[in-house]
Amino acid sequence: MPETLSPDEARILADIDRGRCHAVELQFTDVSGSLKGVALPASQARGVLTHGHWFDGSALEGNARLAETDLRLFPDGRTWAIIPWGTGPTVARAICDIRTPDGSQYPAAPRAVLARAVDAALEVGLHLEVASEIEFFVFRVRPDGSRIPVDRAGYFDTNGDAGGALREEVSRALEAMGIAVDGTHHELAPGQHEIDLPPMPAVAAADAIVTAKYVVKSLARMRGLAVTFMPKPLEGVAGSGLHLHQGVTMADGSDALADPIDEYGLSSTGRGWIGGQLAHARAACAVLAPQVNSYKRIGRGFDAPSAIAWSRRDPSAMLHVARPVLARKRVGGRRPVLVEIRHADPSCNPYLALAVAIAAGLDGVREGLDVPPPLVAGDPRSVAADALPVSLGEALTELAWDGIVRDALGTHVHDRLITVSEQEWQAYKSHVTAWEVARSFDAS
Repeated sequence: MPETLSPDEARILADIDRGRCHAVELQFTDVSGSLKGVALPASQARGVLTHGHWFDGSALEGNARLAETDLRLFPDGRTWAIIPWGTGPTVARAICDIRTPDGSQYPAAPRAVLARAVDAALEVGLHLEVASEIEFFVFRVRPDGSRIPVDRAGYFDTNGDAGGALREEVSRALEAMGIAVDGTHHELAPGQHEIDLPPMPAVAAADAIVTAKYVVKSLARMRGLAVTFMPKPLEGVAGSGLHLHQGVTMADGSDALADPIDEYGLSSTGRGWIGGQLAHARAACAVLAPQVNSYKRIGRGFDAPSAIAWSRRDPSAMLHVARPVLARKRVGGRRPVLVEIRHADPSCNPYLALAVAIAAGLDGVREGLDVPPPLVAGDPRSVAADALPVSLGEALTELAWDGIVRDALGTHVHDRLITVSEQEWQAYKSHVTAWEVARSFDAS
């Protein structure tokens, strides 16, 4: 560890010395994407910045927890923020890198998995920025414990939007924590809402997604509301996605994906990036859509994707690629080619999801893959496109043999992710639902 503190680390100590916080929460995600944390008095921060804070690394395993592992949390000063709510002693938080006792980076930490993918892209001169759209549902909790949507509003409605005050409070909190917000609005379904975050480097984008979910749940709880990021909490209405808009630039800042004279406006790198993500889509689905419930959203209508294809507008395609002049997100003041991943959902671990997306894109660039024609609504070719997995079990089968996805995750994370997901899949398959009983009890 270097003895000289970085400017961010110096800012941490300055905040503590000024009495701005009395406790610190060191945060990280497990393989499944659940946010974990260790709280400690602020007086310990100086030692933690130098030596880290010990924790049992088996907490990273999620439900596949095995033997204890001696690891250390090192706060990333760029994520340091005073938590701007609560009535008790002031608490700060920092998202942490995870290291082994000898100080080396622990390769099976989800944040390290993404950092490794980012480095692989930089080695070939590509820099990724990601903007995100995070969808979620807000419920009121009745005295009997049942839940109902907080409102009956619809897409972009303002009248009857009972969650608007929560979204506004979340936006202010994120801004106070150093995370810009592009906008918020009501989504399609009753009680469904969306927060949009602007383009930022991949690791920072994943940090911001994790933080946004943490803020939304914390502030909703304070209002007596329940929030869920599960992809399909209600039947008969739209599910929640996590749309990830990828922009890729060269070292000189030029758009790596664009070629204005190309038929589709795509460079060879752009064609390869999209082609790679299509080629590895079925295996990547187990990471981007990791729950049994995810497959009650994918391919079930309400503009949810179903096809392993790209398109300008067709909602069935897993990737949307608008021409630069029509792109919704700006990067560095420009409107670049953005590749929007639409089949990811907010139950995923964003570090792993982005790592797999980068690895798939890079494989397509290396292999010189090309893209098929884009899907167009009503075009017969749309029917011919391969389908995304229709169940978690199908996605896990694909994940087990895809070497590019496995190498992106690393053997340890790959195996633990399969173990966690297989446990959920087997439990789901053996569960007898009320629907089955109602349908079949007297049928024969």
